Amino acid sequence: MDFFEKFNEIILAYRFKVLGFLVVLIIGWQLAKYVVRLLEKSLMKSKLDVSVHGFILTLSGFFLKLIVIITAATIIDVPMTTFIAMLSAAGLAVGLALKDSLSNFAAGILLLIFRPFGVGDYIQTSDVSGTVLSIQMLYTAMNTIDNKRVMVPNGHLATSHITNYSIEPYRRIDKVYSVAYGTNVLKVKEVLMGIVLKNEMILDERGVILGVINHGDSSIDFDLKVWVKREDYFTVLYALNEDVITEFEKNDIEIPYPTRDVMVTMNKTDSDNVQNVLPE
Repeated sequence: MDFFEKFNEIILAYRFKVLGFLVVLIIGWQLAKYVVRLLEKSLMKSKLDVSVHGFILTLSGFFLKLIVIITAATIIDVPMTTFIAMLSAAGLAVGLALKDSLSNFAAGILLLIFRPFGVGDYIQTSDVSGTVLSIQMLYTAMNTIDNKRVMVPNGHLATSHITNYSIEPYRRIDKVYSVAYGTNVLKVKEVLMGIVLKNEMILDERGVILGVINHGDSSIDFDLKVWVKREDYFTVLYALNEDVITEFEKNDIEIPYPTRDVMVTMNKTDSDNVQNVLPE
């Protein structure tokens, strides 16, 4: 009976504090969400790169909710020193258990500071390529060219070679076209230059490079380099390849294929054996 009486006394003594704890927790939680929504609207109106938005919102929401929990805990007389000690111990345990995640978190901050790429950029790493959708706390979301969602750890991106295809407004197309030996070199250059001048998407003012780059085993190789706008890259690339086939056929320019000359030698014994096998 003494136990239940003491328990009731504790409940009666702390009922208002427990109620206050719940009220602060519920209201504070909703208020934190409201502040995050306001911050999101402010970020949309700001000139800050959209790559940073998701990261800032996630981080802000985490710290605001942590403040709400600490404030609510003080109402039920949880000492701040005890609470900080508990957080430190929990942080140490989580840090040891999630060291790779913390590494990704730190890498995410570095990516946002140095900005080797942004949201909407098409990038390529050592093993994945795609359009960046968002840079999150631990992962970067990308869509591949065939529309598959890939979540790449930020740590991997921070330590990989990254090729950003979207950072420059212009790209150069490098192609090598081969013709058979005996073909008139000047005629081939005339045909290729005609194809270039006919394509309005090619930026002639940035220069065109055309010349013989190699004497292959069975072909003469012509190197063609032209500049295009970034968004026209694949359109011009496919058009060039199709036009070269069409124009080469019109002008009787042969596109070679690998050939090998085989010479067979036989000694006298082998020759006699062959004659014995052949019918008379």
